Amino acid sequence: MTQRARSDADKRSRHHDIVDAARAVFDAVEIDGFTMDAVAASLSLAKGTLYRYVPTREALLLALTIDEYATWFERVDAALAAAPSPAGDPTGDPATLTSVMVASLIEQPRLLRLMSLVASVLERNVPFDTALDYKSFLVQRSSVTVTLVARHVGCTRQRALQFLVHLQALTIGLYHHAHPAPIVQEVLVDSAFAALQIDFRCELEHGVRALALAAMTDRAPAVRSVRQAAPNDR
Repeated sequence: MTQRARSDADKRSRHHDIVDAARAVFDAVEIDGFTMDAVAASLSLAKGTLYRYVPTREALLLALTIDEYATWFERVDAALAAAPSPAGDPTGDPATLTSVMVASLIEQPRLLRLMSLVASVLERNVPFDTALDYKSFLVQRSSVTVTLVARHVGCTRQRALQFLVHLQALTIGLYHHAHPAPIVQEVLVDSAFAALQIDFRCELEHGVRALALAAMTDRAPAVRSVRQAAPNDR
């Protein structure tokens, strides 16, 4: 892969190859060991050539995150679309939504790992256009999912969007607690800290069901943008 891609089709193909290489490197190392050198070497490219396609290491990992999210959305949409519709049932169907969301997340450990890094690492060293592309993808790609979530819990699209936003926050928070640093894992082996040992799947199920039930009520506050937030919220 030494020849530079010139046509749009070649560039798309090269981008696909780069993301695939990033996936393999990411799976093999901790985040500190993920380097552009390693990705370039796996593609038999000079690192300078790799930078022609992606501006930073973090931007490359965000591209991988988008790829993983795309797969997740496809799985969730297909599962919700295939599930029996609770149409006519005013209580909605939080059980199906909970089952689909939890199973889909557990089946993509790579996505879970990337989600836990986005805000703290991956968004810290990217140009504006990269950040804009990432956020735009999430908003646009979630549109169908929002409709399906709203159908399954009998809520508005606004409540369904809030559910997805809170689902992401819940998942990231629980993932961090369930995957502490190695030295902390050694500490938590002591039975005195049993309450701090997190069963990720179990806690995720409890949390997602609570979010689904909340989405079915009108008591949860509406999602607000930063511009809409009151001064005391900032």
